[in-house]
Amino acid sequence: MVDFSSAYVNSVKLPKGNRTAYSPSLGLAWVISSEDFMSSVTAVDYLKLRVSAGLINSDNGIDGFYYFDNRYETSGSYNWYEGAWGNSGVVSSNGGNRNLFFEKRKELNFGFEGLLFDRMIGVDANVFTSVYYDQVIRPSTLYPNFYMSFIPYENFESNAYRGAELGLTFNKNFGDLSLVVGANALYANSEVLKKDEIYADAYQKRTGRPIDAMFGLVADGLFQSAAEIASSDLQVFGIVKPGDIKYVDQNNDNVIDQNDEVQIGRWQAPFSYGLNLKLAYKNFTLFAQGTGYMGADSYISGDYYWVDGNDKYSEYVLNRWTEATKATATFPRLSSIANTNNFRNSTFWLYKDNFFRVGRVQLTYAIPESVTSKLRMKHLSFYVDASNLLTVSKQKKIKELVVGSEPSYRSFSLGVKTMF
Repeated sequence: MVDFSSAYVNSVKLPKGNRTAYSPSLGLAWVISSEDFMSSVTAVDYLKLRVSAGLINSDNGIDGFYYFDNRYETSGSYNWYEGAWGNSGVVSSNGGNRNLFFEKRKELNFGFEGLLFDRMIGVDANVFTSVYYDQVIRPSTLYPNFYMSFIPYENFESNAYRGAELGLTFNKNFGDLSLVVGANALYANSEVLKKDEIYADAYQKRTGRPIDAMFGLVADGLFQSAAEIASSDLQVFGIVKPGDIKYVDQNNDNVIDQNDEVQIGRWQAPFSYGLNLKLAYKNFTLFAQGTGYMGADSYISGDYYWVDGNDKYSEYVLNRWTEATKATATFPRLSSIANTNNFRNSTFWLYKDNFFRVGRVQLTYAIPESVTSKLRMKHLSFYVDASNLLTVSKQKKIKELVVGSEPSYRSFSLGVKTMF
């Protein structure tokens, strides 16, 4: 099987001469189970191999119009004639670029799908890679600082996404009992291929790292004494006292500042999975669905956890650092003034955001056809449904705590479905 499609796209966001582009895609598939040499393989009922590739031109990443032009904007207020007259000035907003073009995406996918053992087992697998390039930004690192307001928009940055996914289903009847179990898993990773950046230390570069990389300081416990503070590297985030968070000097310059921030996590889960169950016995049907995520990180932050000065203090800070609790404290010292050292993005506040959530459970009872026919109905069923029923996580309390807005909901419903 061959599937070729294409589009000739147009965008008024681009300069004349660059407003059109050609986007082709090609898909190939081979139903290998239909070949004669597969006739002796009785375990395979259906097997299809597939591959697809495409080049997509898009202007979705271009947020506005006339980015290709030298644009101007008002700036400040200027007075003359002893202040009796005044007006705003005009300054350059960005330089022009008549070569600005579409952002591009290259797609490549390999996969197969099959049914095995008299269609009892189904499998669907896919490996994919996507490269986004020529992304439109204003690359400030290519120009001196005094040229800032004249920097043009250019096709510059690139990102890549790669991964694999697998889906399995089991379908079997045991007399009046029908069982369908499904599972799917997805692993997706990303990488910054080219980015507008300049850092003195290589460990701070975003290029080569995941797009969702989280940067922060590496915490090294809490300062236990004034002597320990005096013998440690200088931390520039305010006056440090015993009970404050101690950070690691990454570049060995004996000063801890923003230059010591490294990748400490990632905010998107690279691995996700799902489970679903459909169990039917005579007129009863039970359906359940759940999803899980692994590999993401999150910060413990917000007014409930990061409290100082005149803020309202939560129970989370009860195990704060004091001279009496210094050996077991899990929270920094409390302060009557703002503490700019402790409440920074760091590994001290980081936790693994792995969880599994039962998103939906439904039990349905269908009235027998012998009854519905007498009621002049084609179908009549009753159901009870629950959504967001259960979350399994080591950090369940943190995930479900909502301060200052509506709480998380679990919903339950009763219903009837009929057809005449």
